Amino acid sequence: MPIEMWHTPDCPQWTVMQINWEAGSRRIKEQDTWAKEVFPAAHERLRRAAVAIEPGMPAQPFIDALTELVQAQADTTGFVVLHRWVEILEQHFPPELPDPDHTTD
Repeated sequence: MPIEMWHTPDCPQWTVMQINWEAGSRRIKEQDTWAKEVFPAAHERLRRAAVAIEPGMPAQPFIDALTELVQAQADTTGFVVLHRWVEILEQHFPPELPDPDHTTD
């Protein structure tokens, strides 16, 4: 049920809401600025750590998927969209399709 509230310009509740909105907006901008500054170095550390792991380890699909997802994030200015996540995860963790000839039993 929608509710509509009216405030007078000198309403203390309205003033507090405006202050909170402005503070929230400022925090988001600060976090975004910080993340844009720190992300490249963190991304490079992840890449170096992934390269240092021996190929063929049981965790290799997880490492490859994480590295590719982080690269996809680095390539965009916003969020990695859901269909891109699915493409990456399907590539590294393909579904186990049924074997109609039962050759893998």
